[in-house]
Amino acid sequence: MKGKVVFVGSGPGDPELITVKAKNYLEEADVILYAGSLVNPEMLKWARRDVEIVNTADLTTEQLTEIMIKRAKEGKLVVRLKSGDFSIYGALMEELWALQDAGVDYELVPGITAAIAAASVLGIELTLPRVSQTVIITRASASVPMEGSIKDFAPLLNKGASMVIYTGIAVIDKVVEELKEGGVSDDTPVAVVYKATWWNEQKIIFGEVKDIAEKVKKEKITRDAVIVVGKIVRPEKFKGLVRSAAYDPSHYSGFRVTDNVDKLKYFELRYSVDKIFGEEYLKELMKAYKNVSQEEKKAIEEKIKKVLEEAKINPKLREEAMKLISSH
Repeated sequence: MKGKVVFVGSGPGDPELITVKAKNYLEEADVILYAGSLVNPEMLKWARRDVEIVNTADLTTEQLTEIMIKRAKEGKLVVRLKSGDFSIYGALMEELWALQDAGVDYELVPGITAAIAAASVLGIELTLPRVSQTVIITRASASVPMEGSIKDFAPLLNKGASMVIYTGIAVIDKVVEELKEGGVSDDTPVAVVYKATWWNEQKIIFGEVKDIAEKVKKEKITRDAVIVVGKIVRPEKFKGLVRSAAYDPSHYSGFRVTDNVDKLKYFELRYSVDKIFGEEYLKELMKAYKNVSQEEKKAIEEKIKKVLEEAKINPKLREEAMKLISSH
């Protein structure tokens, strides 16, 4: 058997917030290398009893990639379990390059990143219509060189953007200073989410640019937190003032049209171009099938069968369509 390495995003902490594919790989793995300083060890409950587990917290990139390459070449399934999603500050590429150079097969299974988990915990929408249409994910550091800084991107907070800052909690004073230097006002809302979805340890701190640093210090939080900055932190201020156009009755989309339109012809045309309109087209065909003569039913039945064959239709609707045509 040819071995391979599977990179798995472990999500924000709650073991149940991994994907089905991630869980399957954890159950099948011969070897699991996990970032013990960041990943909830409860994730390992999915693993086999005889699995080899390696905590990479005290290893260098060279050491851990050596283990992955060696085990994969022995024909083993290796899972590299990373915190959150490996594509966001996940030190992914240096490990991929090592595998590529060694000719080892690999696969990537994404996870939920802290920014998304924090938004869920806060009960907010990072892209609130007419308030924030852009999300900036950035990081702060006292010593690591970076291209661009919080100060460089902060002005965009005044132009309809929101910001989620990783690795900034240990240097919260610097974060606040750079936000202010970038033109962000003292009363701009800020939320800090510590260990989002680690339900027994999770903490949420609300404040503003002017006082968030002191609030964080009072709670003695120095790691494992993200900082969310922008108007979206306090969405209650916009209740009744904003609405998504996608579900606004005055706005018509490709999937929702006015009653005076011949919907069957409309969705037949849309479906001929893009099969994503399969369900809408099928619904109109079913309506027409119920209201035409026996002679016309045959032509519509053939169209229904074709849609069922070509398009992705939810099981319940598929069953209804098959039952309809089989009853005549």
